Amino acid sequence: MKNFDINRFGSVLKWNALMTKKEILTNTASMTFAFVVLAVVQVMSSRNESDMVVADNFNSFTSFALFVFLIICSIGGCWIFNNMKTKEQRITFKMLPATDLEKFVVRALYATVVWWLMGFIAFCLADLFRMLISLIAGIDIVKSAIPDFLNMLFGGNDHNISIFGETDMTYVLPLTFAANAWAFWVHSLYILGGALFRRRQFVLTTLAHCIIGLAFTPIIVDFVDSLDNETAEQMFCIVMWTAGSVFTLLFLFNWWLSYKIFRRMQVINNKWLNL
Repeated sequence: MKNFDINRFGSVLKWNALMTKKEILTNTASMTFAFVVLAVVQVMSSRNESDMVVADNFNSFTSFALFVFLIICSIGGCWIFNNMKTKEQRITFKMLPATDLEKFVVRALYATVVWWLMGFIAFCLADLFRMLISLIAGIDIVKSAIPDFLNMLFGGNDHNISIFGETDMTYVLPLTFAANAWAFWVHSLYILGGALFRRRQFVLTTLAHCIIGLAFTPIIVDFVDSLDNETAEQMFCIVMWTAGSVFTLLFLFNWWLSYKIFRRMQVINNKWLNL
């Protein structure tokens, strides 16, 4: 049969939505709780304070909420094959009348799009709760954090970034490219960890990420320290474009390797690895 058929893919997508409905609700509730904690802290620290303090607390809440959201988006890949924890679940999923590519894409959508939507919906619910308790607490300035959140997320303030005293896009574009490429690489690393490890995926993948960071950080720091300001300014764009390209290639490699591991998965695998 064809390697990818839209009708089979749609059937597997519907099946996966049905099977993960409870998991999605549970995860969304947990994420909402995390955002609510930040919201409560913001409201409590804004009671009986000046408008300036309230505005600062509001900005802090939005920034921390964005940080939590980005973490949620990054680590979601760990649970790409959370539906294959038991022998029965592996048999059921592997025996579905669809190709490995179709099954992999369905689970990839769950670990990316669905997780990102869960995080955003959780933030919106927490923001609604924050506005409600702000009104109850008698805070004068009450507004939604969603517009500012989206503005921060999609880089609406990139033009305000100053690099080497310049605010034009000459330096901002390569920096943005490198930062986004790194973020997508981190997510792909958790996808790979979710595919490779059978248990403790989050812990083991995070540990691997920390080891990689500890190994390369001293090298990068020594390289930067060896440059004077003029040389650093001249090499900045080249380094950023190169770093972004490397992270993009690693991002694609991690996804490719994750798919290859999934294709090799058996009903009975190694205790710790899906090999």
